Amino acid sequence: MKRLLLIVALLGIAIACWATNGITLIANGKRVVSDPPPTLQDGRVYVPLRAAAEAVNGKVDYDAQNKRVNVCRGAMCTIVRQDEGITVNGRLLVGIRQVGEALDARVDWDGGTQTVRITCPN
Repeated sequence: MKRLLLIVALLGIAIACWATNGITLIANGKRVVSDPPPTLQDGRVYVPLRAAAEAVNGKVDYDAQNKRVNVCRGAMCTIVRQDEGITVNGRLLVGIRQVGEALDARVDWDGGTQTVRITCPN
């Protein structure tokens, strides 16, 4: 009985450790490490806008007066309002679909591996 209890406890710890690994962000085939990391909230995946944009050679400028973010990649520029995402530790995270639209990129979500892939054309 003690052995069974020990196995169940160890399995629970292993599952908890696996669950805290979080969401992986891959941009053009390279892993992006960000602070804060991507997060899942209310069934939507949010990624840090600046980290995602800069990983695909995008440029991000914050307009504090109007509470919006200008995102440019190449000749394409998009405005993202601060209230369109969530703020974590002072950083703006936006939904992955919105990131794709802002960067003119393809975005894929693999729920099984908890991985977001952002792919931009050359």
